[in-house]
Formats: sequence, C-alpha cells, structure tokens
Amino acid sequence: MSDPDDPEEIADPWLTVAEIADELRVNPATVRLWISKGMLPAMRAGMRKLLVRRSDLDYMIGGRRGPPPPEGYHPRPRYDGQMGPPQSLNQLSSAAIHGRDASPETMQAIADRLRRADEAWEQAQAASESVPPAPGFADRIRALGTACEQQARSLAEAGWIKGFAWTPIPGARDMTISGELRPSANRPGPSALWEQFDRAVNRLGVAMEGQIMYVVAFRYRDLAAVMHEIADVLLGESPDTREQRQ
Repeated sequence: MSDPDDPEEIADPWLTVAEIADELRVNPATVRLWISKGMLPAMRAGMRKLLVRRSDLDYMIGGRRGPPPPEGYHPRPRYDGQMGPPQSLNQLSSAAIHGRDASPETMQAIADRLRRADEAWEQAQAASESVPPAPGFADRIRALGTACEQQARSLAEAGWIKGFAWTPIPGARDMTISGELRPSANRPGPSALWEQFDRAVNRLGVAMEGQIMYVVAFRYRDLAAVMHEIADVLLGESPDTREQRQ
C-alpha cells in the first residue's frame, strides 16, 4: 500500500487511468492502450485497477517534471522542429545512413502528417478497445485498416529524411491492437484470416523493436491489407467494390 504522507508519494504520486484521461481529455481506453503498448509504464493494483506514476506520465507527454522512467523505455519519437540527425546508435535509421535533406517547411509538413496519422490510429484503436464483437465490428476493422495505411504513408515519407528516426519500443512484439482483436477474443470471420492478422501484428511489433522507420511503415501496410481483407469478408464486399466505394 502507498503511504500518502511519504515524501516520495507526495512528489511523485500514483494516478489512476480515469485521472489521466480526465487530465489529458482523452478516452480512458486510449490511456489503457498506451499502457498495453508499453508507451506508459503502469502497475496493477487489484484485478482491474492500473496505477501510473506522475513522473512516467510527464515523461511520455514531454513534461519531464519528475525522474525519467526505467532504463530502456522509449516513447514514440516526435519531431519538434529542432531535432537534428540521429546522434546515437539507439536512434540510427536509414535516414542517418543515406537519407535526404529537406527544408524546414517540408520537415514540419511531414511532422504534421505523422501527428495526424498517430491521432487517427489511436482513435481507431480506442473505438475497438473495449467493445465486444457486435454491430459495427467490420466498420471498426475497416477504420483500423485505413488508419494503418495512413501510418504507413507518413512513416515511409519520414523514413528517408534526415532528422526523423524511429526509437525502438521494447516488448512491442507482444502488443495487442485492441481488446476485441486479441487472439482470445470472439473474432468473427475466417480463422485463416485471423491467423494472418496475428502474424502481421507480431511482425509489426518486431519492426517496432528495431531501428528502421521504413520497415515499420511496410509492416503497417501489410497489416492494413489483412484488416481490409477481413472487413471485405465480413461486409460481403470484394476489393473492387471497396475501391469503387472509396
């Protein structure tokens, strides 16, 4: 049990998922998603309650009001308009080896597209996080596939530009995309397609543990293709029908 009078507890308190969601004005499912992806360290208190240190939350969002998280924790990198070429082996990317230079305006435009892709992906994941298979399941799969494509495009664009690097995310190969898509969930549709989906998620996670941004982009693209195929089957559409509708 934590002691509310402990100086360490006062300086670096524990926060609940609900408190973080309220502070950041996001859905609690989004906070749980950050935790499940390893972006936000947390400890479990009881069967369902998760607690996060204030310092870990501040580190993730860039505030850094407290000490850094444990060694080896690396949040998804963001371009802040000042970052130069990668300086350490942990940040080495294809762009550092043979990347292209870009103007500040182009760099900012790419950074904006990366941010929008992140937002679309997180929103699609949050919509699928705690919902049991029910009406709208196929549409949520479709939205996730579309968000995967957006991630793939933005990361592929940034992957060859000096000043952008992918920071490895330890343990990403064990991630789940959302609660209703975990392997143990009651996922409707052909089992063979879901096996392809699970392999694609694992390959994406392995790429995220590495250092090359464009490889992560390719794995997002592969996952998008599988998710669209699943949505096509569930909605009774063919790929040609989907292209016409788009």
